[in-house]
Amino acid sequence: MALYPEGMFTTGPIAHLVGLAAGGSDPLEWEVLRFGRVTRTDYWDPAWRVTPQHLASQLDYLSTVFSEEFLDTCPEADRRTWRAAAGAQGVPAFMTELATLLRLADRQQDATYEDVPLAAWEVWARFPLLLSLDGWAYDGEYASYEESLRAFVEGEHPDCSYEVMPRLNQALAARTLCAESAAFAASFRVLAPQATPEALAVLTRTTLTHLTEHHA
Repeated sequence: MALYPEGMFTTGPIAHLVGLAAGGSDPLEWEVLRFGRVTRTDYWDPAWRVTPQHLASQLDYLSTVFSEEFLDTCPEADRRTWRAAAGAQGVPAFMTELATLLRLADRQQDATYEDVPLAAWEVWARFPLLLSLDGWAYDGEYASYEESLRAFVEGEHPDCSYEVMPRLNQALAARTLCAESAAFAASFRVLAPQATPEALAVLTRTTLTHLTEHHA
């Protein structure tokens, strides 16, 4: 049976953070705090969901067993990413540094959007279904955006749990955060331009009406 242990270096949340460290313009501390905002567990999440503390332990282990020979088994692009992220300190020391940042971030409250601005990758991670809200508004096919959205929701019925309800959840979360934080609202308008307050209001109203009429 084929084994692919190099996946520890090439996929998943650790590889995502390493990519940000290697190619991002913001401090690694900010990216770790953003990661904490995205992955913060709530009381309804399973206890085994991946958390910063768990990833820190993985990094601790990887730092103790690391070898250049093993890293050389990874694709060239991933080797370059890890080495760029590590810099002069080397990969094992970088793993320890990243583990420390993850643990520190996990011990504090989520960073505010005033302190650590919303990043594009956060929007893609948390609000992917809000990035193409005009996909149903074909020119001339519907009298209004609300009518086009209603047609989309009705077309998804009865499988509303697949996309309709997740989109409603994302819309409600975005509206709540916009109301709570002016910094979030300003960044969200730039990073998700189609998810205007008006579009989110129509999405919320239309979806809740459908759920009340057909799923109550």
